[in-house]
Amino acid sequence: MILVDSSAFVEYYRPTGSSVVRAAIAEAIEADLVAVNGVIQVEILAFAPAQTSFRKLLSDFKVFHWFDLEEADFDLAAELGFSMRRRAITVPPNDLIIAASAIRFDAVVYHVDSHYDMISRYSDLKAKNLESL
Repeated sequence: MILVDSSAFVEYYRPTGSSVVRAAIAEAIEADLVAVNGVIQVEILAFAPAQTSFRKLLSDFKVFHWFDLEEADFDLAAELGFSMRRRAITVPPNDLIIAASAIRFDAVVYHVDSHYDMISRYSDLKAKNLESL
């Protein structure tokens, strides 16, 4: 399963987005491997430019696999954040929660956000930076 971070979805949905990122996500969608969680959905849908865009995005997100967030995800996110801070690395809470969710579901995070590369160096997170393809 592939948990697609909002950083990658922004490139996918942007008309001028990276063709490499768009192709990787399109391939994952075609293979029915894309998953999202509530944090990712809010990050994308809350910034839709218009009601029609919001409805289209919501419709798209309904066909993706859904990772419910649980208390354990927040515990792990806090642990990851604590561990990263001990290494003088600050990671936004939303990225920590997404990473924890991916770890629990044994999913790869597709992203274009260096935070996931850093988290994956010091944890069990599997991350694929689509900018490096």
